[in-house]
Amino acid sequence: MKRRFHAYGVGTGKSGTRSMAEIFSSGYRTAHEPHAKELLAIITALQKGVIDKQNFRKHIIYLDNKLQLEFNSSFLNNWQLDVLVAEFPDAKFILTIRDCYSWLNSFINGLFFPHSQIPSENKRFLNMIFGKETHPYSKEERILYEGGGYTLDGLLSYWVKVNNEVLASVPKSRLLVVKTHEITGQMNKIADFLNIPPKTLDLTKSHMNKSRKHPNILANIDKDYLSAKVNLHCRVLMDKFFPGFIYTFE
Repeated sequence: MKRRFHAYGVGTGKSGTRSMAEIFSSGYRTAHEPHAKELLAIITALQKGVIDKQNFRKHIIYLDNKLQLEFNSSFLNNWQLDVLVAEFPDAKFILTIRDCYSWLNSFINGLFFPHSQIPSENKRFLNMIFGKETHPYSKEERILYEGGGYTLDGLLSYWVKVNNEVLASVPKSRLLVVKTHEITGQMNKIADFLNIPPKTLDLTKSHMNKSRKHPNILANIDKDYLSAKVNLHCRVLMDKFFPGFIYTFE
């Protein structure tokens, strides 16, 4: 089964990875977070040293060849990025990046309200990537603590880590960076990057996975404290991709 193109959607959760998958779903073999449960298990096993890099690599290659997707979009792709870049030299990557403020609010909402419903294996993975045991809560983060969420240090350091690793690991000729709020307006650029007709992309599906309307949790955190955390972790990337950005606390 020949692929007409081979590409991966990468980026943090809540950055548009599902929207990107849906854009391609009408005309191409695509999926959002395929084999997520299996990937979570082997990524966690690698991080804990239960399996070695060689076995991890074999499993990633097996899953990719089994699915033969043309577009695979998932935040989990970031945890196998080095394998994907090296083993599939013709594959391209689309990084969706969202400003850290609106990403933070959306991500917190996604975890905060339905937190008790998150499967135990997912919680263990989230605890690992957000440093549940290493990042203590401050008094300014009481609302996050009481809601069972994660600290600003844990969340924002994840945002920086994921985006920086993609920018550093993927050759520029194989990488397209798309700001989340510009996905709709970048259809021609996306199609040109993958050498496919723009008309084969479904514009109507470019805003999938929107969070339900929730209160702005960030408005309950001291503005100066939040700004200091953003400056500590995210300022370099924010200035690069969102220069002059001002977040409105509602």
